[in-house]
Amino acid sequence: MAADIEPNFSPASSWKRIYFDLPGHGTTIAPSWLQTQSQMIEIVVELIEQVVGQEKFAVIGNSYGGYLGLALVRLMPGRLLGAALVVPDLPDETNLREVPEKITLRSDPSLFHDLEPDEEWIPSGLVEHSTDALNQIRLTDMPAYRVADYEFLARLNVQYVLPPELRVTADPFEQPSLIALGRQDSTVGFARQLGLMGEFPRATFAVVDFAGHYLGRVERPRVYNALIADWIERMDLESR
Repeated sequence: MAADIEPNFSPASSWKRIYFDLPGHGTTIAPSWLQTQSQMIEIVVELIEQVVGQEKFAVIGNSYGGYLGLALVRLMPGRLLGAALVVPDLPDETNLREVPEKITLRSDPSLFHDLEPDEEWIPSGLVEHSTDALNQIRLTDMPAYRVADYEFLARLNVQYVLPPELRVTADPFEQPSLIALGRQDSTVGFARQLGLMGEFPRATFAVVDFAGHYLGRVERPRVYNALIADWIERMDLESR
């Protein structure tokens, strides 16, 4: 997230950025009792209370982080200055997703001659093959993938959907928001997320072509950075 977000803040920015490592997703150990989204949300809320205190804050999340970000919007809307959900996961009540068929629009297999065994998924995971995309994944994504706790992630997936009270559309969230989606995202899709329009009347919704689940520094970075910069600018305008 830091690699995705930091280029959009100038050295003079007044925004404090807090990046935290979810249990089981990096070097933070997932305790054996952690099994449900309700428990994960409790951990996130406790962290917010300890680190942010009573200050208002904005939230941005990518993929599963976007799923948790939506939960925070519904749980504590009065605390939030804004929300950005980037390729947010949004399964239905049975943990199924509405996704387009996996596709590569621009293929160049010659770029992937030296893949490690745990990198062999990369060509099929990209909508456009490029050296820059491969380098970005190797630089910032693969180190995280290699330390994740996959036994825990499988355990969490059994009870992955949000608790019932956070699964339904809440009152309209009236703060500057962004819902950024990849048109070719075969991991979480984009159609179901567009159903959030009524809940986010102050959101820019963008379905970006030539982008899948790696919308960001890997896929369509110029479009992505423009969307993030615009979201930050709208929150700044709101605070004046």
